[in-house]
Amino acid sequence: MPLPEVLNGLNGLNVLSVLTSDNFLYDQLPTGFISFRPDGSIIRINQTFLSWLEMPNDNTVKENFKSILTKACAVYYTLVIEPLLNLQPHVNEISLSFKTATGSFDALFNAVSYTNDQGNLMLVNASVQKITYRKKYEAELLYQKRLEEEQKSKFEFLSNTVPNQIWTASPDGQLAFINQRVKDYFNINDPAQLGGALSVYEEDKEKTIEAWKSCLQTGKKFEKEIRLQGTQQYPEWFLVTAQPFYNEQGEIELWFGSSTNIHKQKSLQLANYSALSESLTTAHKTIDENTETLESIAENQSHMIRKPLANMLGLINLLKLESMSPECSSLFKLLEHSATELDTMIKEVSNQI
Repeated sequence: MPLPEVLNGLNGLNVLSVLTSDNFLYDQLPTGFISFRPDGSIIRINQTFLSWLEMPNDNTVKENFKSILTKACAVYYTLVIEPLLNLQPHVNEISLSFKTATGSFDALFNAVSYTNDQGNLMLVNASVQKITYRKKYEAELLYQKRLEEEQKSKFEFLSNTVPNQIWTASPDGQLAFINQRVKDYFNINDPAQLGGALSVYEEDKEKTIEAWKSCLQTGKKFEKEIRLQGTQQYPEWFLVTAQPFYNEQGEIELWFGSSTNIHKQKSLQLANYSALSESLTTAHKTIDENTETLESIAENQSHMIRKPLANMLGLINLLKLESMSPECSSLFKLLEHSATELDTMIKEVSNQI
């Protein structure tokens, strides 16, 4: 920053002497300093503090320390800080707001009190550090925190309105949040009480853990029909799904999970499978029995049909020995061919049965 005008014309050594003098340091350091009596009347104030207050130096003696505070802070000073200074020699880092000609600014107030021989307060020396930007930053952080808490509350409210068990897990698979349906089903209040796979029915546990670990390593969606053991005496079937949520860096930030009770549908499905299996077994048995009957019938009928046909073929063979006219010989060959074809067809049908 440029040198004050009062230093113009001085040589280097004199300038350094002035810059390091007590009066200069008191007035020009980037911290406000003020001294005032117990009644608040100002004794001395440095230039830095005056510039923040946008107040000329000649008006200082007319002001009272409480009068440069905002109304709320003046009340707080009277009710809290002033009694403290009467009881102890100092107060530190108290946030106060000071009035200016155009508005106000926030600052941290540090003070040391001095008492006389009778123990009565006679002087307060204080430093004031302007924290406008810090206050703004703190307000932004507070707003962001409130926004996150509001979003969290909305998510919890929404998750408790759906008929599913809703839960989230960290990238390494540890449960972070469970909705009210999970708490009611397992009679717990904290995700840590659930113990991960401890809620899975023993017969399904090994395959479930193996599938879940694979999804954690690969980032693939988890989806599996699993039996869960809640407070009831018997396990129930659930369709459990978990989808990874990726942040802007492409890393898994959390797993969003849902468990849907499908016990009635699954039980009906298993019952249908059992009934179907029993029906198929009965059908196979019936078919086998009917096949044996058909084979017996086919064999008997084949024998009955082929007996007269065999007689015909025998007679044809005998007639071959007799002399015939050309016309009779031609008809005889047709008869022999037809009888042979019929015999072959009957054999094939019998073999297929």
